[in-house]
Amino acid sequence: MAARANKPTKKSTEPPLRILCFGNSLTCGFPVGNPYAGQLARKIEEAFPGRAVEYDVEGWPGDLVTRGHYTRRMQNSWESAQYPYDWTIVLGGTNDLGWNRPADIIEGLKRAWDIPLSKGGKVLALTIPETKSTSRETIERRNEVNDAIRGYEKDNFFHFDLFKALPYHQMAPHDRGKYWDPDGVHLQAAGYDLMGEKIGDALVRILRLAEAQCTDISSIVSDARQRKAIEDLIYEEEMGDPRLLSQGYIIVRKKDLD
Repeated sequence: MAARANKPTKKSTEPPLRILCFGNSLTCGFPVGNPYAGQLARKIEEAFPGRAVEYDVEGWPGDLVTRGHYTRRMQNSWESAQYPYDWTIVLGGTNDLGWNRPADIIEGLKRAWDIPLSKGGKVLALTIPETKSTSRETIERRNEVNDAIRGYEKDNFFHFDLFKALPYHQMAPHDRGKYWDPDGVHLQAAGYDLMGEKIGDALVRILRLAEAQCTDISSIVSDARQRKAIEDLIYEEEMGDPRLLSQGYIIVRKKDLD
């Protein structure tokens, strides 16, 4: 189940930012047909008024990272693309946990990540989100995979902690009913919008830091408080501030932005 590229919604003074949103049912917005990619693009275009976003959504409900089809889909997505993607956002593993196949998840994800990385693209890997399951075994296995995602290091590889950004059990009951599907695995339309906003904020933050690394910050923003905030973020990233992880942020290494 794949939705092809959106068309840019505005004229751009720069080449469009091309994004592949790759994964499973949570990527394609199942069962409501509302991929998070729409809100992701909106957040980026709002942050960078001179740049449009083009995206492809390649989400396959029920697909397992631990089966070869997942990697083949990634390969096919890149081979069939008219132009290379700047970013590939990768989500997977929920179905594998459900089928009790956790041991090979991280290796399957690495194989998928390596395809865009080998072609000069950047990867934003998402941790496996929470579900309503309270199985201790499932929780422990998900934590192991997510820890491996958080700890993975490679040039042009970044991660966003979707697990922390989109809780299930710690979410207020009213909000849970608004954002989560009753099955406790998928999301409502509002939930996919929220997912896209949070991932979009993370990617905007990476792009802002990239700009700030190679551009006079005063030329990016005129507001002194915002400029100071960006400078502080750069300092925290270069110093490896551990607080960034606890806030559900990505880790950005300076060498990846140079």
